[in-house]
Amino acid sequence: MHNTSRLLIINNDKQECEILGNFLLPNHYELIFATESEVLKRATELMPDLILLDVMDSTPDGFKLCQQLRSDIQLAEIPILILISLENEQTRLQGLEAGADDFISKPINELELLARVRTITRLKRYRHLVVERSRFEWAVEQSNDGYLLINNGNAIQYANSCARFYLGLLKESALKEGFLQHIDKQHYRREPEAAWENWPNSNVGAMPRYLVRSETNQMPLLWLQVELLESPSDSSGCQVVRLRDVSEQMNLQQQMWTFQTLVSHKLRAPLNGLVGLQFLDDRNIDLGSKRALSLLKIARESAKRLQVQILDILRYVDSSQLLQLNSTFKLAKLSTLLNNIKGDLEIDTGTPQIDEVLTEAFLAFSSQALELVLRELLTNAKKFHPQQNPTIEIVITPAPDPQSVLLCVSDNGRHLPSQELTKVWTPYYQSERYFTGEVKGMGLGLAMIARLVWSSCGSCRLYNREDQPGITVELTLPLVSTSESKNC
Repeated sequence: MHNTSRLLIINNDKQECEILGNFLLPNHYELIFATESEVLKRATELMPDLILLDVMDSTPDGFKLCQQLRSDIQLAEIPILILISLENEQTRLQGLEAGADDFISKPINELELLARVRTITRLKRYRHLVVERSRFEWAVEQSNDGYLLINNGNAIQYANSCARFYLGLLKESALKEGFLQHIDKQHYRREPEAAWENWPNSNVGAMPRYLVRSETNQMPLLWLQVELLESPSDSSGCQVVRLRDVSEQMNLQQQMWTFQTLVSHKLRAPLNGLVGLQFLDDRNIDLGSKRALSLLKIARESAKRLQVQILDILRYVDSSQLLQLNSTFKLAKLSTLLNNIKGDLEIDTGTPQIDEVLTEAFLAFSSQALELVLRELLTNAKKFHPQQNPTIEIVITPAPDPQSVLLCVSDNGRHLPSQELTKVWTPYYQSERYFTGEVKGMGLGLAMIARLVWSSCGSCRLYNREDQPGITVELTLPLVSTSESKNC
């Protein structure tokens, strides 16, 4: 919509048109002049904010022209101000019946004309805004996304039905408590923490913001992506916030990453064992020889292992199984799990150091999910080490929160530039170029680790080691309560 009010003036007298122009142009109105014969065409083309119609100069009848404008569906809402030489009760009644909005007598008083024009154009714009707002609210109410208008980053001015559902805004009075307060009341966690530090400003480096609510017996896992939408500046200072349910997309990406990771790590070793069967191409091979029997034994064992691994992949390739409610892992079994991973990766991690108070503790985290997390971290440690032979330390200690533990995986590879430390949890962000100058893979590994951990009420942190080159990935993972662990 144009910013200045557009006025279409219907007057056949050039001198009167000049007078009207002298009155209105200094007040920043856009003026278009037309004769009676072209008014319908010009009005349809221009869709003015106001039509000034001189009924005394119109031929044969200005009131009939007014009726024609009102009978046109496209032009019916345009206000009409009639300029009239003879004003009495009869002419006013006739003008109202024809559809006029207001009248002004000639000779025209400049101040009166400006006052009438200003009032009508303001009312026109106000009516337009009301109609547009009604259409907007209707569309927003039908949306599957939540929409909020917030002031000063927290005060909720408006929330559509979907946003009220997500935030538990069942009563109008609940709006007063604020956006961030409702996030906490509904048990959402703000992830990643770095993206929320500057709320409600735009995200640094386009880092996505999420609200994550973990699965319970009453509610499924829920991921909401929080976006600040660009909107025209207005005096109210309100910002538009969109809450979009991305749980399905998160689960799909998790499935893809799970399959890729499992296939890559679990199938490599048994497939290498089957390569030995190529000796059968040699027609002179003695199948009873010691070498042939040894290769056949390796191939047979590899085939059995391959079968087990494929069945294992098919059993829990669906990432929803990685976060099954009430799934647990006993920390005392960590060494066994690491031994399996080390054999596949051909890497030595040493013995994990577990605080003695935690040896009998259970993580509220499935063994499959923990295996994927550790495989990814150890793979990265090897990939980014200058000689692909890192020294890895794994330490588990109590967290400040007594219901959680800290799992720290440290390597002796290289430091990561400080500006990249918070970005590594972003999907498709590839930090390889800062280590090797190359870009490999999909850049999903650390992002998927973060999603698994966030979905289980945990948190992630990555920082450079102070004592030597390399990085430490620190995961805060929830513990199973004492009463629940007795049943495990």
